[in-house]
Amino acid sequence: MKISVVVQAKNEEKYLPICLNALRKQLLRPEIVVVYGPSNDRTVQIAKKLADKVVFDHGKGFTPARNMGWKAATGDIVAYCDADAVPNKDWTARIAKHFTNPMLLALSGPLILSGKSSLNIRLAFKMWAELFPDFWALMGHNNIWGANMAFRRSILKKFPFNAKFLEDYDIGRRLRRHGFKRQIKFDRHFKMPASDRRFKRSFYRTAIKYYAINWLRINFNRQAKGYLKA
Repeated sequence: MKISVVVQAKNEEKYLPICLNALRKQLLRPEIVVVYGPSNDRTVQIAKKLADKVVFDHGKGFTPARNMGWKAATGDIVAYCDADAVPNKDWTARIAKHFTNPMLLALSGPLILSGKSSLNIRLAFKMWAELFPDFWALMGHNNIWGANMAFRRSILKKFPFNAKFLEDYDIGRRLRRHGFKRQIKFDRHFKMPASDRRFKRSFYRTAIKYYAINWLRINFNRQAKGYLKA
């Protein structure tokens, strides 16, 4: 079973070397694909040095870059992590173990903070990115989290990323609606250390502004779902 890992990066010279070196040191070495956007720093040079494939997204945006990643990958399983993530050494090995189940189509797990953060951010992050999705998984509702997810490449061909925002939530939603609810797994032990940089100013303001409002748009405003043209 070959695993490819896609990392999207734009102006990520601070975090990208740490992420890519962590991927290179995996117990099960994956193919590393970096999809980069127009950058003003050394992101491209770092990617070319440490990744197996480097793809330019031509400034088309985040969701098209998601699709460019799996199309460039050659693995049977395509995983995604953020450029500021630091995957544990057994991350890809855990992915491989899960996908020995031939019925599994998509896998995800919680995010945990790497490095030092304020107590307020740590508590909020644990509730939002670990306990909350774990609770819903126990209720039988397995969500997909973009900073820690893996798919069979065959399912991405049928259900490519298609939403301008919350594309990870949206692909899980579409899979469930097509009868694949039981083929999505959220594993509470499949954790991904990530940075708190997006939430340093105000965790709750960021969470409400991006996640809560866009969730409402996707679910209740048919004219503002934000789907890309085929």
